[in-house]
Amino acid sequence: MSNARSNRIAEMGELQLDVFGKLSQLGQATVYDVLEAFDEAHRPKYTTALTVLRTLEEKGLVTHHLDGRTYVFEPVVSDREVRRQLLRTVMERVFGGSPKRLMAALLDDEAVTEDVMRDLRALLEESERGE
Repeated sequence: MSNARSNRIAEMGELQLDVFGKLSQLGQATVYDVLEAFDEAHRPKYTTALTVLRTLEEKGLVTHHLDGRTYVFEPVVSDREVRRQLLRTVMERVFGGSPKRLMAALLDDEAVTEDVMRDLRALLEESERGE
């Protein structure tokens, strides 16, 4: 991923992340489709969602094509790529670039139950085996 795109991802605000996440789940979508993916209590206004999608397009994270007179948006980068870049940014800025310090902070969280620990161990084992 280009450095410029990485920086654009790192600069995404909460609403941009929410809208991008909904679009990623849908694959391709109109503004109305994206709005319908939000629960009613957290649904932005149409013009707000359109502005966010256009901003994401300016950042090179989303593209669109016309279907008649309707804009159909789709992500240019994967949701996974966005999550990985955001995590890298947090790791660099908050944990001095140390994955060990990041994991230690995660494991210190009360939300980490035995089930979560078991799942994390399985993920580590998969990673060690190269799966």
